[in-house]
Amino acid sequence: MFCVRTWLAVWLALAVSFWLQISSPGSSAVTVMILAQPLRGQMLSKALYRLAGTFVGAFVALALTSCFSQDRSLLLGGVALWLSLCCIMGTLERDFRAYAAMLAGYTVALIAIGCIDTPESAYDVTVNRVSAIVIGIAATAAVNDVFGSPTAWSKLTHALDSLAAMVARIARDAVAGRSVPDASAAAGIAGQIMALTSQVSFARTEISDGRLRMVGARSAMVALLEMLNCSRAIAMALERGLVSDAVIKRVRSAFGTGDAVSSPRIAVEDLEQLARETHLDAAGNETRLTLDEAWFVERVMSLLSYWRWAEDGVDCVHKGGHARTQAPELKIVTHQDIILALLNGLRVLIGFSLAAGLCILTGLPQSYSALSQTAIVLTLAATTYDVRAFGMGALIGMPLAIAVAAILNFGILPHGSEMTFFAIMVMPVIFGSCLLLLNSKTSAIGFNAGVFFFVILGVANEQSYDLAQFINRDEQYLFAGVLIFITLTLLLPPKAKTRRFRVAMAIGHDLHRQFEGHGEQEGSALISRHYDRLTKLRMWNSYLRPSKGRDRVFARFASLDDLGAALARARRHLQRAVTIPVVKAEAEAALRSSIIYNVDSAVTRMTIHAERLLLLSENLPHGEMATVLGAVSGMAGAIRVLEHNRSAIRLYDICPVPSMRWRAL
Repeated sequence: MFCVRTWLAVWLALAVSFWLQISSPGSSAVTVMILAQPLRGQMLSKALYRLAGTFVGAFVALALTSCFSQDRSLLLGGVALWLSLCCIMGTLERDFRAYAAMLAGYTVALIAIGCIDTPESAYDVTVNRVSAIVIGIAATAAVNDVFGSPTAWSKLTHALDSLAAMVARIARDAVAGRSVPDASAAAGIAGQIMALTSQVSFARTEISDGRLRMVGARSAMVALLEMLNCSRAIAMALERGLVSDAVIKRVRSAFGTGDAVSSPRIAVEDLEQLARETHLDAAGNETRLTLDEAWFVERVMSLLSYWRWAEDGVDCVHKGGHARTQAPELKIVTHQDIILALLNGLRVLIGFSLAAGLCILTGLPQSYSALSQTAIVLTLAATTYDVRAFGMGALIGMPLAIAVAAILNFGILPHGSEMTFFAIMVMPVIFGSCLLLLNSKTSAIGFNAGVFFFVILGVANEQSYDLAQFINRDEQYLFAGVLIFITLTLLLPPKAKTRRFRVAMAIGHDLHRQFEGHGEQEGSALISRHYDRLTKLRMWNSYLRPSKGRDRVFARFASLDDLGAALARARRHLQRAVTIPVVKAEAEAALRSSIIYNVDSAVTRMTIHAERLLLLSENLPHGEMATVLGAVSGMAGAIRVLEHNRSAIRLYDICPVPSMRWRAL
């Protein structure tokens, strides 16, 4: 059905373009092939961003052409710089926002380079290109609406239900003392949760109350990430064996099955009461909560709250309206690799400049069509994880498109002139391209073959059957394919080890700032970036040869990033505890102790202040007790992870150098 919808949209777009006498009707078919997506929301979202990117690119193209129409070197230089800027922006963005940035780049290349010898025609070319794109978008939207393409909303709800059930099962296992996923497996689950941000943006375009439902979806996503974090902390606390059986039994009784708790608020209050009471240790003596027990109790309390937000968020996605409760923060952010963005921009700048230099040296007017195609694929490849595969896709896809176009243009199309005949003849090409697109291993080949087929065929109101013209034009496309392959394969190729190293450097930098007391506070932004980093580390690890060393590197940096998150959580609760008069002085002292210049000293000082805060919290009212218990829990978690990473912190020299004032204190 995906193939049929794409074919019908191509037929409709071409029919309308021919009827309106658009000078380049093939551009509307190219637009349909670029927009070809299996889900309706994907198509609508991509169409909107394609329109926005086209308008921006058209405006910049006209500006460059009007300023440098008399000097093609300056014009090509301006195009190269604009392509690089768009490539950098596209690398930093995600989903179809990245595509819009890339489109704004290569639209300039298509218009400005296409009119390099006839700058006076730039306006007409721009109008025709924008018109063809609007026709292609309208045709795709109409066909998908009439024939009912699968919705991104249904895919989102199914994925959200599945992930919520999986994380709930992990939470139950953690509280019950059963094994939970390790850091690598947890990063894989978190990666699936983070991937829902794309489905959220797609689904929002499909339903009338999409905005409210998507707020619920984001709340559920944040809550699921937090539940995953709590579950790992609970498992770590129990693995140490320092939580008494009496506390474990009481906590499990209050927790129940998590989602089956009649009132999460009552369960949380019951756990707060546990923190105030004495209990019997293994020797039968009465004792208060230890730091590990406080850590365990508070993480279970938080788990119950996050579970409620997750359930209400999922329910909101299904039923619409406002969620009954939602996470206090909904900001979901990703790890940004600035160096990768700059390298991608540099690769496009060098690759395009080399191609432009060859075009100028040859002096052939036809060579500029190859330059346009080179600009398109270089910018689009920058957003992919495996640029070499994209280069190979161009090297295989373009010759394949040329061969198929030649067979159609000279062997089949001369035998018929009706639009219906043409539509039937191109059906196998569209079906083949769509099937290649649906397979991740061949998607680059399918994209290059499907998109450039109509460009190579040269669809026009009066089709040309001149063999010499066809050969002269398409040898430039072959040249472009070779240029693209060489540029993407040999020029600054990204390596998994260097990308993993940059993620590790970002973790070390942020942890260094946390040690200084200037790091980011706990919240949805921090937890989502934390798991996005782990997802990327896991992905780059998968490109390396399996080994124990590879797995140890991942586990170490996952633990160091956990330490940063624990310190951020402790400081957030401590800053709130400072507003409570009874514990203000001790909370301020504890806050100062969380600034780390020496691991051994920090562990000692944080332990002393955490125990004092825990003792002071016993007589606090509801709410204030939870705040102080959260601070104690955060400090206890940070202490345990600090102890675990003591040698790594020294090895990587993460601790900052204390100032003279701090040394004096």
